[in-house]
Amino acid sequence: MISQLVLWRHGQTDLNKQRRLQGASDYPLNDSGRAQARSAAKKIAALGPTAIVSSNLVRAYDTATALASVTNQEIHVDPRVQERSFGSWEGMTVDEIAAVDPEGLTLWRNGREPGGDVETREHCGQRFAAAIADWGNRFLEMGVEDGVLVVVSHGGAISNGVMTMLGVNPSLAQPLAGLDNCHWAVLTPQANRTPVWRLNGYNIS
Repeated sequence: MISQLVLWRHGQTDLNKQRRLQGASDYPLNDSGRAQARSAAKKIAALGPTAIVSSNLVRAYDTATALASVTNQEIHVDPRVQERSFGSWEGMTVDEIAAVDPEGLTLWRNGREPGGDVETREHCGQRFAAAIADWGNRFLEMGVEDGVLVVVSHGGAISNGVMTMLGVNPSLAQPLAGLDNCHWAVLTPQANRTPVWRLNGYNIS
């Protein structure tokens, strides 16, 4: 079973630096992001990962590679932990979105769903949580009794996933902000309790 779940956001990209939405579009790490990944990988390796799972997007996979190079482990790719899709907003700054979709932007800023081709927080959180549940079952099938699962993902996907796993619908409430680049969250299971997961740390570096 999973005894510790580590959810690690990817390192910085040029679009992060420019404050542009990336969503499900594929952008690589920049030099700062690669350095962040190498530094954080040493700390996460000390937690003793049993398995490393990565989003299919290159910025997450390359971050996971920094950890795999330290631990000599395989990276398992799971598209369900990729970032929330922002559709036609992707690649834009907030000011650029305001120029083309002011109503949607106002809804988003007020914590509501903007509609259009933007994936809902609820859907993003559900697919993320389903991936974690499946990996927990895989650990059971392998006979892992005290496993540490590291999932390399994205700010929005992680926050929506954590809220879902804690029993909060992220489309209705957003008590968690997104993680900073190359920061992580730690959760542990709690037997015979609801919710199943306990949040032990958030935005750790």
